[in-house]
Amino acid sequence: MIGSTLKLLAATDYDGTINIHGEVSAENRSAIRAWRESGRYFGVVTGRGMDFYDTASDIGLEYDFLLVHTGAQLVLPDGSVVKEHRIPRDDFSLLENFFSLVSRRDVLSCSETGEGEVFHQYYARAKDQKTALVYSDKLNALFGDRITAYVNGPHINICAAGIGKTSGVYDALEYFGLPRDAAAVFGDDYNDREMIINHSGWMMSTAPAELLAEAPHVCDSVWEVLNSLLQAGKGE
Repeated sequence: MIGSTLKLLAATDYDGTINIHGEVSAENRSAIRAWRESGRYFGVVTGRGMDFYDTASDIGLEYDFLLVHTGAQLVLPDGSVVKEHRIPRDDFSLLENFFSLVSRRDVLSCSETGEGEVFHQYYARAKDQKTALVYSDKLNALFGDRITAYVNGPHINICAAGIGKTSGVYDALEYFGLPRDAAAVFGDDYNDREMIINHSGWMMSTAPAELLAEAPHVCDSVWEVLNSLLQAGKGE
């Protein structure tokens, strides 16, 4: 079997991982269906916000849970939020102040406070991924006791300290009453790095070389791994 523990929950990044060139392939959809029909759980963990709930519905994606805002919210298929982690308003304001001093040549846009909003994630868009990595490193060095910053392409997603895709998967495992080592996770970018290392997961072969070098496993597709795990599990 791939790995030493029976995998009962799969959590995959969306863009670039199961959504390739703008679509979820028939092979991925078939593997997801077989995975769920076996009694296992499937979900998407993404940096996108609650609008992804509508996206999943629009494309007819089958799932048992969504982890949005980089894992800060655990959402069920009926739209109910069963677990969430918020950024305190003071920390959100701290980030606003930080980015107010940043050149708009480097960071093109960023979040702004709205009256009465609930803050699960602060967002900024840099001019490119290299710049995003520089600023995320600065943020984690300066405010790592209050927030954690992640990078996905040119996007900087910032959660409360210690919250991210890793913790989101643990939230999902706990919700479904599963062991902490029962997750198969997949991703393709820097915001997936911690999740894949901590959950001994799979990095897509299209990921940056730095991420491939430290990934426990590398794959060309999610569907091939899900099918392999299912076949291996039949011998358990």
